[in-house]
Amino acid sequence: MNHLTKWIGKLLFVLMAIALITYAASRTLDFVNSTLGQDDQAIGYLALFATTGGALAWLAVFLWDSEGIAQKGISLVMIIIDVLGELTLFTVDTLLQRGANGLTATLAPEEIRLTVLGMSALIGSNIIATFAFHIANPANLAAIEAHFADMKINQAIQKAKAEKADAIADEIAQREADAYGIAQKAKDRSDRTQDERTAAEIFGSLFAKPVNRDTLATAAAETVLVELDPKASAGDGAK
Repeated sequence: MNHLTKWIGKLLFVLMAIALITYAASRTLDFVNSTLGQDDQAIGYLALFATTGGALAWLAVFLWDSEGIAQKGISLVMIIIDVLGELTLFTVDTLLQRGANGLTATLAPEEIRLTVLGMSALIGSNIIATFAFHIANPANLAAIEAHFADMKINQAIQKAKAEKADAIADEIAQREADAYGIAQKAKDRSDRTQDERTAAEIFGSLFAKPVNRDTLATAAAETVLVELDPKASAGDGAK
């Protein structure tokens, strides 16, 4: 008996949930379609994924497909937001219909505009939460944390290198300057295009005593006569 009553209770609970969700979804769909043209009425069903459908989807994710506090938190928050959005939209649609039937005052255009903006925000929040949910995957968070750790280490390495460079810059510069000076001193800088004469030879030629032209002519003539008169040379030899 207890088992039967427990089963009946669960069945009634499920039927109640289905009935109320269907009713709320139908009123939400009616409001969404009122903002669309006649050719776009089918698109209104997609908006239910930001209200009733979204709440059910996020509930399933919360129970069976979320890991870690971040994903659990996003799922739970979106369940609450989608349910509140559903309640708001079907309430506004109910007031609109009652106002159209003359039962209550009609909603002001500003109130309707704010409701439409709220519906857009509701859809946008579901889109953002979907991206955030996947980013909050523990594996992704671990990869992001590792990336920032590597980036921090690389920054520290670059900073240490820069500080070390500043510390040894003067020492290396002085060493290179000394090596440059030694190399410059060792270079052969003689001008090979000039006649290779010593300084004494150059200055000796400048200050040498000038030779008498008559003396040079007499010496040249005697040399010629000796070469032309072999007898004289022979006689001189006999003597």
